[in-house]
Amino acid sequence: MLRIESVKRLGKKIIVPVLIMSVLCSGTASAMAGTVNTSGVAMATAGMLNKVSQQDIDKAKQERDYARQQAQNTSNRLSNLRGERTELEGQLADLTKLSDEQKAQYEIIATQLQAALDAKAAALDRFIIAQDNLEEQQQLFADRVNAMFEFQNKSTLEVLLESDSIAGFFTNMEIISLIADADNQAIDELQIAMDDAQLQADRAMDEANEMQEIADAKQAELDELERRIGVTSAALDNVSTQITQAERDRDALNAEAARLDKKVKDLTRQYQAQQATAYSGGGTKTVSGVSFTWPVASRNITDPYGQRIHPITGVKKMHTGIDIGSGYGSTIVAAASGTVILVNLPVPGKNTGGTGYGNYLIINHGNGITTLYGHCRNIFVRNGQSVSQGQKIAEVGSTGSSTGPHLHFEVRVNGSTVNPRKYLP
Repeated sequence: MLRIESVKRLGKKIIVPVLIMSVLCSGTASAMAGTVNTSGVAMATAGMLNKVSQQDIDKAKQERDYARQQAQNTSNRLSNLRGERTELEGQLADLTKLSDEQKAQYEIIATQLQAALDAKAAALDRFIIAQDNLEEQQQLFADRVNAMFEFQNKSTLEVLLESDSIAGFFTNMEIISLIADADNQAIDELQIAMDDAQLQADRAMDEANEMQEIADAKQAELDELERRIGVTSAALDNVSTQITQAERDRDALNAEAARLDKKVKDLTRQYQAQQATAYSGGGTKTVSGVSFTWPVASRNITDPYGQRIHPITGVKKMHTGIDIGSGYGSTIVAAASGTVILVNLPVPGKNTGGTGYGNYLIINHGNGITTLYGHCRNIFVRNGQSVSQGQKIAEVGSTGSSTGPHLHFEVRVNGSTVNPRKYLP
């Protein structure tokens, strides 16, 4: 905290005299009275501490473009998710419809199964009754057989003596024979009835078992449909959740892209204001009736006019201009008013590439004087266009035969190069 305060105090020490000088020059009474506007000091200090470079703008643009790309990617993903949701909704509707149809079929089968089970139970009841009747008749027959056995053990004389008459004797013998025949016939009929009941019961059991298998198979189909409905429903819920999150992400990214776009515009305005201040502060110089200013704000000459060892070929040769170092994308302005007579743009928008001067242009200023601006990244004027001194015409690059970002600036008089430094303020 102490360090920050010391910086602020240092800033005030630097700025205050400048402000006072400015106020004195303007002749304001407040300056004469020694009054200083502290808010102006703070703003001036902030301006110095927050100087914007082209790299700052490029970085903000990269961040903005990245946010835009991420927002677009999210929008594309959102579109795919919505398509997936529509497909899942269709699948779920089809499965639900099929399940309803299968349930209706199952209800019919269940009714048929219940009827078969009822028929089976009735057939078994009939079989049990027939079996009971047969067993009862068989028991009666057994009792009669025992009685007849006792009767047959008597002698004919005993039967005759026990009979009321000869006619009674024959009647008793006939009755015994008739009873035996009737019992045998009844047993045969009951056996047939029981066999028929057995057959009907077996048939009813087979039908019931068959219907049970059909019902079980249909239930298995329903269970599988319910499982698929559950899986599809869960997938639909998951996709819907992803859509909600993707919409939030997209909105957040769009908001971030908008914020960064505003930041780019703000930085660009601030940078342009800085450039304008730098150019206006540099002044102008008039040579042969032509007023000149610096084409790049940095005014940092990295390689002067004259003989030199070429940095790429290693050969000693004439350097026909001056190299003014500056960052990629830095503004290049017309050093003097005139007409553009040549624009060569082999690699537009590129920081590097091409040969020789790379992207370059030439402006005719009259009186036989022309200027050349080489190794540009972008050029914003066209052939035949009139330009004003200080007008932005290009951006610094490193196209052509270049080892780094800079402006190669030439001044030619009647076609021959001269030292540009003599024409710059």
